[in-house]
Amino acid sequence: MDTKFRLGGTIYFVIAFVFIIGLLLGVINSNFMLKFLPNEASLGLNDNGANITRLPEETLENLEKEKYLIIYNENNPYSVELMDNINQTLEYMKKEVTLSSLSEIPSSFNDFHNVIVALEEVSEISNLRTLETYTAEGGHVFFAIRPEINGSLQNLYRKLGIYEVGEFIIPNGMKLTSNVLIKQNQLVMEKGETGDNSSLSIGIDDRSTVYIESIDQVPLLWDIPYEKGKFMVFNGTMLGWKENRGLIAGAISLLNENFIYPIMNMKIAYIDDFPAPIPEGKNEKIYEEYRRDIPSFYQDIWWPDILKTSAKYDVKYTGAVIQNYGDKVTPPFDITEQDRNTFIQFGRELLKMGGEIGVHGYNHQSLTVNQEAVDDLGYNAWNNQADMEEALNKTVSYVKDIFSNYDFTTYVPPSNRIDEVGEAALKQAIPSVNVLSSLYLPDGSPYTTVHEFDRSNEFIHIPRITAGYEYTDKTKWALVNGITSIGVFSHFIHPDDILDEERSSGKKWSLLEEEYDHLLSDTYEDYPWLKSMTARGAGQQLTNYLNADVYIKEESNRIVVQIDKFPGEMSFILRTKKNIGKLKDCTVQKVDKDVYYVEAKKATIELGLVD
Repeated sequence: MDTKFRLGGTIYFVIAFVFIIGLLLGVINSNFMLKFLPNEASLGLNDNGANITRLPEETLENLEKEKYLIIYNENNPYSVELMDNINQTLEYMKKEVTLSSLSEIPSSFNDFHNVIVALEEVSEISNLRTLETYTAEGGHVFFAIRPEINGSLQNLYRKLGIYEVGEFIIPNGMKLTSNVLIKQNQLVMEKGETGDNSSLSIGIDDRSTVYIESIDQVPLLWDIPYEKGKFMVFNGTMLGWKENRGLIAGAISLLNENFIYPIMNMKIAYIDDFPAPIPEGKNEKIYEEYRRDIPSFYQDIWWPDILKTSAKYDVKYTGAVIQNYGDKVTPPFDITEQDRNTFIQFGRELLKMGGEIGVHGYNHQSLTVNQEAVDDLGYNAWNNQADMEEALNKTVSYVKDIFSNYDFTTYVPPSNRIDEVGEAALKQAIPSVNVLSSLYLPDGSPYTTVHEFDRSNEFIHIPRITAGYEYTDKTKWALVNGITSIGVFSHFIHPDDILDEERSSGKKWSLLEEEYDHLLSDTYEDYPWLKSMTARGAGQQLTNYLNADVYIKEESNRIVVQIDKFPGEMSFILRTKKNIGKLKDCTVQKVDKDVYYVEAKKATIELGLVD
C-alpha cells in the first residue's frame, strides 16, 4: 500500500510561529531597532520637580539649623586648609557653620551645638576658660589637630585626658578600634597608606574612650567626659585632606550622644574608553592565560566578567565612548570605522543592564588650549574652541548613526583634564550634557580637574573617588571615607588597564578580576543600602540633595527632622546608643553597631529613642 506523508495544519502553524519569532528577534537585535530604543538619558535633571514638597512659610520661620563653630588660625596655611576641609564636611551634612579666626572668637559659645578647634596654637585662644566652661555645662569640643606642646596648657591637657606628653612622632600606621568609619571596626592601615600624620607620643587617662590608635598603640582619636560635656582629641595632622573626611564625619558623630545627617546615597561606576576601538593583535599575558587575541579576549572574557559582577553586586555602569585613539586636534576630523558589530554589542548590552553611554571625546586628547596642561601626558593641546566642537560633533554623529534617539548626558574628560574653553566647547557641541565627571581627590598635577559634588552654572559635578581593578589599602581607605561622609561610592575602570604593565601592576586578568570582584563584594555586603545608578541618575540625585534644606530638632526621647524642598525621599545616617522607638514617616535599618540607615518618606519625620 502506498502511504504518503502529509503535514498537518498544526505543524504549519508551529513553523510559521518559529519563523516570526526568529524574525522579531533578528529585528530587535539589529542596528535598525537600536535607533528606536527608549533613551532615559534624554530626560532633564529636574524631572522630579513636581514631587518637591515645600514646608509652610510659618513653619520655616520657626526652624533653625544646628550651629557649629570652627576656630582656626588665619595666618597658618595648614590651619586654613583644615578649617576648609571640616567646613566642607559639615556643609555636606547640612549643618550651619560659623568660621572664626583667632581675632574673631565669639565671647560665648552657648549658641553652638559643637565647637571645633582647627589649630595647634591652643594657647592663643583668648577665651579658653570660656570654652572650658561651655564644655563643663554640656558642650562638645573637638580638637581636630594635635595641640602644641606648651607647659602653660598643663591644666587643659589633664582635662583632655592627657597625663603624659612626649615628643612629636610619625605613628606606625593606624588601627580603628571602633566603627568611626562605618563597618570598619578593626581596620588596619599600614604606615604611609593614609599619608603622613604627625602625632604626639602621649599617655591618656583610663576614663578616655579610644576610637583610633597606631599599630603600636599610640592613641590617635579619643574622647573624655568633662562634667556635663565632652572633649574629643585627634592626635594627628591628617584631617586637612579630602580623603579623610569620613574620619571627620565619624568623629563628630561619636562626639555627640545622638547624631543624624543626610547623605547623597549614590553608587556609581564608570568604564572609561568604552565602547571604543579594540586594539588588534595579541597580548602576551592574555594569550598565555586564555589563548585568545585581544579582541576575542574582550568579547569572550573581560566583558562577560564585567556583566557578571554587575549582576552579582548591583552595579550600573556609565560608559564613556571615544571614536579613536589618534592625536589629531586640527580639522578635518574623520570617522574612524571600527568593528561596528562589537560597538553595537557593547553599547546595547550596556544599556540593557540599565547603564548609560556617556562621552569621552572624539579621541583621548584633553579639551584644553594650554599645551603645558598636557605635556606630561604626551597629548596635544587644541587650537581653539571651534576645533573642539567639530571633533565632538563627529563622535555624536557616529553614535547617533547607531543609537539615533540617544541623547548624551554625561561627559568624562580624558585623563581628567578640561579647561574653561573645553567646557564651553562641550556645552555648545552637546547641549544635552549636564553632568561632568572628573576627580574628587587631587592626583598631584596642578592641571587635573578636581571637583566637589556640586554644580556650576553649566554642569552638575559627579566626580569619581576611586579607580582601578586592584583592591589596595589606599583604594579601600578612600572608598570607606567617601561612604561614611557623604554616602557615595564612585569608581571607574579602564578596559585597557590590563594591557598596560604599570596600570595593571604586572598582574594577569584572573588576579585583577578577583581583586575587583572583592572590591565590589565588600561594598555590596558592607553597604547594601547604597542606591545603584548611572551618572545621569546621580545628577538628578545630587540636584535633589543640594536643593533640600534640613532642620533637626533633638529632644530627650526623639529626633524630629524637617526637610524643605523634600524630593520624595531622602537618606540619612543616624548614630545613637539608644534603641529605636516609634517611627513616623520613615524607615530605619541597623547597619552597624549603634549606626542606622534612615530613609525619609515625607518632609517631616520623627524617630523615637528609647534608653
